[in-house]
Amino acid sequence: MDISKTFATIFLVLILTISFSNSNISAKTVNKLICAGQCLQFYGNLKCDMECKQQHYHGGVCDYTIKGPTTPLCCCFNDTNPLSPN
Repeated sequence: MDISKTFATIFLVLILTISFSNSNISAKTVNKLICAGQCLQFYGNLKCDMECKQQHYHGGVCDYTIKGPTTPLCCCFNDTNPLSPN
């Protein structure tokens, strides 16, 4: 009976360790979009992305929600998934 108690204790400690370590992985810092300058609809995201990379960001996208579809802003980001809800 002593062996099964030891295995049960080790199993519970292992489960608790895994559950606490996953909470650290899922925690994410807030990455802000830095928006400056207009996106020209002719060039779209490509020119915005290139300009942001020249300024040492990970990339850039034209954000149509801030200024509307006629004059979107070029927004630079450092995250790999800039528009994700998480």
